[in-house]
Amino acid sequence: MDEKELRKYQAARDQKVLEGKIKRWKQLQSITYGRQLPELIWEYVTIVDEMFIDGHFIGVILLCASIVELSLTDQLITRAQMVRKETEHVGLEQVTILAHRLGIITGQEKEAIDKLRKSRNAIIHTKAGEIAKMGRVWYKVPPSDHSELLERGLYLRPLSEGKGIAGDALKYLGFTRDLTFRFYGVQP
Repeated sequence: MDEKELRKYQAARDQKVLEGKIKRWKQLQSITYGRQLPELIWEYVTIVDEMFIDGHFIGVILLCASIVELSLTDQLITRAQMVRKETEHVGLEQVTILAHRLGIITGQEKEAIDKLRKSRNAIIHTKAGEIAKMGRVWYKVPPSDHSELLERGLYLRPLSEGKGIAGDALKYLGFTRDLTFRFYGVQP
């Protein structure tokens, strides 16, 4: 391969990457918040959009879980008048249960947060073969006889727009944006 061929190859590859980013950018629904978000949540919301556009789906799920946990903790402190120290050693699961019991989130939102939390935990606390197993279970695909322990599996492989980590990242991103909008935005 000479320099001219390399330039042509790189230009074609860069165009394909750009088209993918534009496609993902179009999938994001724009939300305009009616008031300023708390700084940390604003930073996370902005970064998670960029991560999705760039195709960093693992990071999107991890950051969405962080945004939800920050938002719920903030709501518990402001709405339920909890002391910040009471929320310091409480994880996403406990914050979700408490927020649901206090009527801060609905049963449907609690279920969505539980699924987000399970996805986050599977990514963070993964063991060899677990990501592949999770994908087979979630997408009802029979296990293959020749699966490797460290294969990416269905979950991490963006098979289509609606399956795998790409589909979940978009779903969780939309849910996270809707939840933060409900907590901090003003309906038009």
